[in-house]
Amino acid sequence: MSDEQDRRLVDRTLAGDRQAFGELVKQYQIAVYTVAFNVLRNTNDAEDAAQSAFLKAYEQLGTFNHEFKFFSWLYRIAVNESINARKKKRPITGLDGPEPVSSEKADALIQENELEDQVDSALMDLSPEDRAIILLRHYQDFSYPDIAYIMDTTEGKIKSRLFTARQRLRGIFEKRGITARA
Repeated sequence: MSDEQDRRLVDRTLAGDRQAFGELVKQYQIAVYTVAFNVLRNTNDAEDAAQSAFLKAYEQLGTFNHEFKFFSWLYRIAVNESINARKKKRPITGLDGPEPVSSEKADALIQENELEDQVDSALMDLSPEDRAIILLRHYQDFSYPDIAYIMDTTEGKIKSRLFTARQRLRGIFEKRGITARA
C-alpha cells in the first residue's frame, strides 16, 4: 500500500469510516505482530501487544502527521507497546513453582532482572526515533537497509542516527550508574 493510500484511509477513518481503519489493520497486522513477537517472544503476549498498538493508533489517529509515513508512526507505537508489555511481564512463581535455587543463583537472577529493568527504563528516556532505531538494530537484528526503509530515510542517516542514539543511551547509563556486566 502506498503512503498516499494510507493517508486517504487515515482521513476516511477520521471522518468516521471504521472500515477504512480495518483496511489499515489488515495491511499492517503481520508487521505489528512481528515486532511485538520479536520483543516479547511469546505468541499470546505479542497478540495482546499488537491489539493494544492498533487500539492506541486508532485512539491517537488525530495526532498522526501526514508528512510522515503511517507505517513508521504505527511501527513506533507497536515498539512502545511491546516494550511496555515486556516491562509489565515478569515471571511469577507460586509456592509450588520450580525447585529452589541457590542464594548465589537467586542473587544473580535478581541482578540480571534489575539490569534489564534499568536498560528498559533508559531506553524509554530516549526519543521515540532513537529508541526505535536501537530496538530495530539490536533487539530485532534488522539490517541497515531494512531500518532505512522502515524509518523512511537513507542507510547513511540510519548509521549516523544509530551512533548518536547509542551515545545518548551511554550518557543515560553513565548518569544513572548503569554498568554492563560481562
